[in-house]
Amino acid sequence: MRPQRRWLSLLRRAAIGFLAASFGYVALVVHPQPLFAHSAGRGNIVLHARQPLPPESTALLDDALERIRRSPLYDAQRVHHVFLCDTPPLFALFTLWNHNAGGVTAIWANGNVFIRPASVRRGRVVGASGVEKGGERTLAYYVAHEITHAMTADRIGRLAYRELAVFQVEGYADYVAFVRPVDVGQGRRQLLAGNADMDPQGSGHYDRYRLLVGYLLQERQLSAEQLLSQRLDRAQIEAELLHDWR
Repeated sequence: MRPQRRWLSLLRRAAIGFLAASFGYVALVVHPQPLFAHSAGRGNIVLHARQPLPPESTALLDDALERIRRSPLYDAQRVHHVFLCDTPPLFALFTLWNHNAGGVTAIWANGNVFIRPASVRRGRVVGASGVEKGGERTLAYYVAHEITHAMTADRIGRLAYRELAVFQVEGYADYVAFVRPVDVGQGRRQLLAGNADMDPQGSGHYDRYRLLVGYLLQERQLSAEQLLSQRLDRAQIEAELLHDWR
């Protein structure tokens, strides 16, 4: 065989191997159930795990369900699958470059939700540092946050979802996942003071985005559909909140 033909043959084999691996990976993300032998469901949420789920999973699911039901985007007929990845490598397998996140929603893969290592008994997610996340960001919060991404994409469509600004999709998911309304006045003061939690890149939290969404929903009286109907200019919304509101 001539060298040129040999190289072409090797390239074809490599391309076929790459395509086969890609299709296999997509199939795994779309249907990861074979790797998760145990499951529990409440309402329209199904929790999957590799180890038997403790009794506390019932309260976890009820909590997450109560949170997502607050959203007008909620559809009781739509089943959401949440997969608890019990090791960082397993979580990284499904989330790739987002492996440091608390949870990831595969919008393109039927909205499957993947949560990083967590304790169902304590209702806490274990961060990338190995320390459990504290405060109001419980395991139920992370589950509800990620499911809200799926609900948003279901309602407006995958392509429209991709066109929204980050503050819209993350802010709305956070708004739903928290169990209380936004204190817009306090948030405005924190933003003006340069509070560290208001820096999403530095803190890893979406407090700033949740504040903007809370302002639009609570003070401007936008509906969830209006909030998510088109891409909004974050700088313009922040300027209005900081300089024109009250």
